[in-house]
Parts: sequence; structure tokens; C-alpha cells
Amino acid sequence: MTVTESKSLKKGDRIYWQGNLADSGMVTDTTWDAVTVSWNNGHVARMSRGDMREIQRAPIKDRQNVNDASRDPSIPRS
Repeated sequence: MTVTESKSLKKGDRIYWQGNLADSGMVTDTTWDAVTVSWNNGHVARMSRGDMREIQRAPIKDRQNVNDASRDPSIPRS
């Protein structure tokens, strides 16, 4: 996630480390320069908006399932 993308995060948003479904957390606070996340493993981290390159808004697995369905040869294409 870029700095600009991180600015749209709000308290309560779910995020994922490297898009991993097992490594998710909830945004608990935001400031002009950082985001605080309560991770599911119990850790709380304050991350600078510039250090969020490995954070995703959605798990990568979910995006792969969508992409796989779009390549399904049994689905008629126009």
C-alpha cells in the first residue's frame, strides 16, 4: 500500500500483512503520519504511512480466487 492509499484507512478497517489471510489486523487509530494496528496475534503496532508497502486491504488468496474464476473455460465469453 502506498502512502496515498494508506490515507484512506479508517478506524475499524481490516488489513493484511503481505496479503496473507492468517496475518490480519484491525486499524485502531490513525494520525496524519501513522496508522496503529491491532494484529490478530495480539501485537499492536504503530506504522508510519511510508512503511506500509507490505500491507494489503484484501487477502491475496481472495483475489486469486476471483482471477481463477474469470479464466474458467466453462464460463461462456462474449
